Amino acid sequence: MTPLSRITNFVLILLSLASIAATSSTILFVGDKAPDFTVASLNGGDSISLHNYKGKVVIVHLWSPTCPHCREANKFIPGIVAPYKNSNLAYIMIAIDVDTSTLRPVIKEDKLNFAIHGYDPHDGAAKTMLDYEAPGTPSINIVDEKGNLIGRNLTYNELKKFLKKRFPKS
Repeated sequence: MTPLSRITNFVLILLSLASIAATSSTILFVGDKAPDFTVASLNGGDSISLHNYKGKVVIVHLWSPTCPHCREANKFIPGIVAPYKNSNLAYIMIAIDVDTSTLRPVIKEDKLNFAIHGYDPHDGAAKTMLDYEAPGTPSINIVDEKGNLIGRNLTYNELKKFLKKRFPKS
């Protein structure tokens, strides 16, 4: 290998590393500003955006109607959230599926009518899931009244404990 080809290879490796570093997102921590999102609405209206719920505690629940773990969690979520329906709380369920024909029957069957429903129509890229750095579905995240992330990837038992602590009088 000639010195010029070594230098060329070295430069290509450096450019590749720089490209990877430039495209990787920062790590999202509890306490950080929650990523804003705008997703298509299933409840009527054009879209759902996190910033429209400033002043409320927002549960951002990322899920899929074809995910067995999501469907299992859906059995518990309505009962967990029901006592807090009159609280300063918005429960937003964002399906990562683009096919809305499967969403409506599952929402009805799983009794999820308490939630605000949206779907992430970004050509199947699940942008909201990427922004929240969700490891998979379901992913339950909590945003406080000021827009800060105060819970990430909670189980439904952790969600239950959080709601009980945050809204003790409900």
